Amino acid sequence: MSIEEYKVLTRYVTTFAFAFFLYQASIGVYTSRKLLSRKVFWHIAMCLSAGSYAILIAFNTHITDIKLSNFLLLTYWFFAYFTYYCYIKAIEGFFGHDIKLLKPAKVFCIGHSIFQVVGGFLYLLTDIDLMFIPRATPPATLFTQALNLTIYPSNLVVVVGLFGIITILYTTVVIWNELNKREGKEYLFKAGILLTLFVSCWDTMIGTETIGYLVPIYYLGYVFESMRFNMYYQDLAFTKMYNLEKDMVKLSKVAQFGFASASIAHDIRNHLFVLNTTNDRLDKMIDKDLSPYTQKLRRHIGKILEVTDLYMNIFKKNYSSSKQKISISHITQEALELVGDKIARHSVRVDIEIDDFAIEGNETELSLCLVNLIKNSLDEIKTTDSPWIKVVTSSTERFIKIIDSGTGIPMQVQEGIFELGDTRKKSGKGHGVGLAITKQIIERSGYKLFIDNESENTTFVINF
Repeated sequence: MSIEEYKVLTRYVTTFAFAFFLYQASIGVYTSRKLLSRKVFWHIAMCLSAGSYAILIAFNTHITDIKLSNFLLLTYWFFAYFTYYCYIKAIEGFFGHDIKLLKPAKVFCIGHSIFQVVGGFLYLLTDIDLMFIPRATPPATLFTQALNLTIYPSNLVVVVGLFGIITILYTTVVIWNELNKREGKEYLFKAGILLTLFVSCWDTMIGTETIGYLVPIYYLGYVFESMRFNMYYQDLAFTKMYNLEKDMVKLSKVAQFGFASASIAHDIRNHLFVLNTTNDRLDKMIDKDLSPYTQKLRRHIGKILEVTDLYMNIFKKNYSSSKQKISISHITQEALELVGDKIARHSVRVDIEIDDFAIEGNETELSLCLVNLIKNSLDEIKTTDSPWIKVVTSSTERFIKIIDSGTGIPMQVQEGIFELGDTRKKSGKGHGVGLAITKQIIERSGYKLFIDNESENTTFVINF
C-alpha cells in the first residue's frame, strides 16, 4: 500500500467514524431528554471524545507543519484515555452504581489524560516533550509518514502503553465478573468489552510503533458500544413512558373510584342514619329478650359506616384508621360468618386451622380483607368438583393463609392481580376492586400480602 492510499483509507474511515459518533451523541441527547437521567451524559461524552479522536487523525493527514503534527499525536493519547474513562462511567451508569474495583482504572485514565494535557501544551509552548524523543531517522511506517511525525516513542511511552493495556485488561475482567452476577446473559455487552480490549491493544501497538503498517481503529470499538448504549437507554426511555402511561391510567381509575365512592358513601350514610334511629326506637319498644338482635344490628351499622369511610379514603396518602390489639381467630371467625351464606349456597367445604395470636390493626378493615380473599377463592372454585377452602394461621411464623382447591395463578396474571380495575371474572361481573383494596389496606397497616407460588394449590398469604 502506498502512502497516498494509506492516507485516503485513513481519512475515509476516520471521517465516517466521526459522523457516526456525532449521530450517536445526538441520539443520546434526545434520549436523555426523554429519560431525564444524568447517567446518559457519560455515553454522550464517550461518543464525542471518540469522534474527536477519529477526526483528529483525518485532520492530521492534511497537516504539513511538523510541530503541530507532533502536538496532535499527544492529543490522541489524551482522547484515547479520556474516552475510556467515559466508557467506564457509562458502564457504571448501566449497572446503576459505582463499581469500587474500577476506581484504580478511572484514576489511571484521568491521571494520564491530565499528564497529556500538561505535556502537550508544554511541547507546544517550549518544545519540551515529556514522552517522545526526536527521530534519528525519517519516519519509516505508513502511520508516521501519513501523519508527518518527527518524534519517536520513548521508553516512558512504552511503559505507559503497557500499563494502559494492563488497565484495560483488568477493567475487562472486573466488568465481565459484574455481568456474570446479573440474571441476563448480556452477550452484546460481553462482545463489546472484548472488542474494546482488542482495538485498545491494536492502537497501543501503533502508538508505541511496535507495529506500524496498520490503520488506527481504536474508535471503532466504541462504534459498537455507542449503538449498544443507545439501544439500552432508548429501551429505558420507552419503558419509562409506558409505565407513566400505566400510572396515568391507574390514577384515572383511582380518581373515578374515589369520586364514585364518595357519592355512594354519602347516600349510604343517609340511609344508615335512618336505620340507626329506627333501631334505637325499636330497642326501646321490644322485650329485653330481643335486644341482642338490635345490638347486633347496631354493631353492623357501625361497621358499614367504617367501611364507607374506608372506601372514601383508601387511596389517600394521609388517611389512617384507628388501630387496636385484635385476635386473629376473632377476625377469621367474623369473616367466615359474613360469607357463610355464600359458602353454604355453593357447598364449599371449609377447614380451619387456627393457631391464635394478636396483632395491631383495625378490626373492620382486616375482616374486610379476609372476606375479599375468601370471596375471591369462592368465585374461582365454586363451579369445580369438590371445592374446598382452608384457612391456616400460625403464631410462630405470624401469618394467615387462604388456601383453596385451585391449582394456582399463572405468573402473567399475577403481575396485575392487585391492580385497581384488574379482574379475572367473566361476563363483566368483576370490577377489579376487592384485591386492590385488600393489598392497599394490608400494606398500609405495615403487613404484606402475596401469592405463595411454592404451594400446590392457590394460596394467598398475609404475613404479619
